[in-house]
Amino acid sequence: MTDKRNIRNIVFDLGGVLVDLDAARCKEAFCALGMPQMAVLIDPCYPAEIFARMERGDLSVHETCDEIRRLTQRPDVADEAIARAYQAFVAGIPVEKLRLLEDLRREGYGIYMLSNNNPMVMPYIASECFTIDGHDMPYYFDRIYLSYELHELKPSPAIFRRVIADSGIRPEETLFVDDGARNVEAARALGFHTYMPASREAFNERFDEILATC
Repeated sequence: MTDKRNIRNIVFDLGGVLVDLDAARCKEAFCALGMPQMAVLIDPCYPAEIFARMERGDLSVHETCDEIRRLTQRPDVADEAIARAYQAFVAGIPVEKLRLLEDLRREGYGIYMLSNNNPMVMPYIASECFTIDGHDMPYYFDRIYLSYELHELKPSPAIFRRVIADSGIRPEETLFVDDGARNVEAARALGFHTYMPASREAFNERFDEILATC
């Protein structure tokens, strides 16, 4: 892989970029719980407000489950069952993408994650997806930035500024990889180089070409 000196850091989104998503499976899981109202709220890029509040850190997992039970009029469904249904969104991480992260770090790039995520799904991703190649999630990144810990959501410029301030990265030396058009536009406005992969794109196969365009 060619070393592109003008790019020193790469910030990856998680869901839809590194982690494959399956919205249909998630919707089916909620329907199987007798909560079909949730199916219309599942969006891989921009979550409905009930999930956005959890992703922003405004609601705990239990508080979110209470809201879901109220919305669906299913007070009998346990937190754990709701969490499993939402975790069905996650279809796994191709091992080739994990090895791309490993290779990029080995070549000296700063590798970061910036994800709109939530405490209902993130522990599952960390324990069940990132460990498939024998390492844990922190192994692959210099820093991990999660919306519910920062209390900010992409595409707000505030979350990017928090990452810049904490990490010390310079946007003009940084490639931001995200599958959400509004997120990419926000990053570009702050001076980042950007790349927006298609759903389930195997961009690991052409990452040297992507870097060459920056």
